[in-house]
Amino acid sequence: MMYAVFLLAVVPAVLGFSSGPPVGSSNPNLCTDMIPTGHNSGTSLASDTANPPYTITASGDEYTRGGSLTVTITGTGGNDFKGFFIQARRADPTRNNDVAIGTFSSPPVTTQLQTCHDVENSAWGHSSSVNRSSIAATWTAPAQDEGPIKFKATIVKGVPNRDYFYLGVMSNQISFNATGGAPTQPPVTPTSGGPSHSVSVTLALVAALLASFLSVHKY
Repeated sequence: MMYAVFLLAVVPAVLGFSSGPPVGSSNPNLCTDMIPTGHNSGTSLASDTANPPYTITASGDEYTRGGSLTVTITGTGGNDFKGFFIQARRADPTRNNDVAIGTFSSPPVTTQLQTCHDVENSAWGHSSSVNRSSIAATWTAPAQDEGPIKFKATIVKGVPNRDYFYLGVMSNQISFNATGGAPTQPPVTPTSGGPSHSVSVTLALVAALLASFLSVHKY
């Protein structure tokens, strides 16, 4: 009986983050609020939630249309993490910043790409509960200007248990660089030496020659 009680206590804790963030019908709000299910009803037991011991960095401080950045989650001060869920979000408070922007690719082993807001690979999360000190993947921007963005994550420390996690871990702001997109062709305008000018000069010469010829043969 004691073993049965022990298993009942341990199995839910393991299942809480072992297979990854449960996007979809099991937690329909996760893609928006990023609050993990099965983790103390969304209230962390960590005492340092105001200063998470984790950082999110990007390989550049600007993005372009369709451009890519390497995004890295790192534990600081010897703090590893067992679970995470990350998206890119708009940073402009006047725009909708509750939807995922862009897509992820090249997920390392023990992680997975996930679908949020009907966009495949718009989120990235863990797929097993191994300890990690740092992990990275590629993020690709959409084809349009989304304004400044930030990467936003929920990170589960998992020690001493799954109820120790951090919401709203943010990267620095990343600006949109309009000059880095597809080049545009400037309009072509005729120059003074273009075809229309040459034709005008030719007609003038012909008219002058004709007038000269007629004046010579007038009588």
